[in-house]
Amino acid sequence: MSSPKPFPKRRIVVVGSAGRMGQLMVRELAIDHQVIGLTRMELDLASPNSIRAALEPLEYDCLIIPGALTGVDYCETHEEEAFAINAEGPRLLAEISAAKGAHVTYISTDMVFNGAKDRPYDESDAPDPISVYGASKLKGEEEVLAMNPANLVVRVSWLYGPGKAAFPEWIIGEACKKTDVTLPGNKIGCPTYTLDAIQFLKALLFNPNRAAASGVFHFCNSNPCSWMDWGQFCVDTAKEAGLPVIAEQITPVDVASVAAFVAKRPINSAMNTKKLTEVVGIVPRDWKIALREYLLQSSLFASSRE
Repeated sequence: MSSPKPFPKRRIVVVGSAGRMGQLMVRELAIDHQVIGLTRMELDLASPNSIRAALEPLEYDCLIIPGALTGVDYCETHEEEAFAINAEGPRLLAEISAAKGAHVTYISTDMVFNGAKDRPYDESDAPDPISVYGASKLKGEEEVLAMNPANLVVRVSWLYGPGKAAFPEWIIGEACKKTDVTLPGNKIGCPTYTLDAIQFLKALLFNPNRAAASGVFHFCNSNPCSWMDWGQFCVDTAKEAGLPVIAEQITPVDVASVAAFVAKRPINSAMNTKKLTEVVGIVPRDWKIALREYLLQSSLFASSRE
């Protein structure tokens, strides 16, 4: 039997390489490819001059854009900045890349949906964002695909992973400091482990038997849960590992009652990954399995392993 044909090394640019997903993306893709990571200091998505100066001299085959303005509530009160970074900047990146014949992948969000559906959203569902952040990311999707329909949009949700603390670290910290912790019990979604998402992306972009994928794909781990369920699993795992948890049971609240939220959040933003499975044969693992693996390997649990 002949061995599988190796995929040739690609020259890849990652825009936003200092972020949670960008850091890991550079690390994982550099195993098999030539990767250039560009931080905000090197390429400012809000500045067309910065984009041109950083990108035009480079020769590359693929460009991936995990960089974004992701503060949902900040975006709500800084609409112009949100659209500049999440839509106008990516449009120019896609324009420059098209001139070079390079493929572009835009990392988007589940918040392009309004949350009214009672089942997980698939890629054929019409987006209808209810926040500035969601609207700016949808515009970014449209701009990147309009520049070249062969480009790829990947929507992720409830992202966590190595490199930067996210919700799991925060909620465990809260549960170790307070006896009373609350989380929305009616907000539904799908946690996404960055390491799993990057494996999905590699399967779509670097298959030796076909061209890089195009259009819109949903990336997340399997089985929707509430925000409270997500937090409770983090806390339960921390307690099992011996961390000093004092808030053992999280109290559910209505998402509309969270006073700290400026922007509206979709009640249901769970996503269906059937299209990913049909194209590359990957069935994302259950979110609890992925999250437990991440937590037990994280520095937060280091003392429990000593």
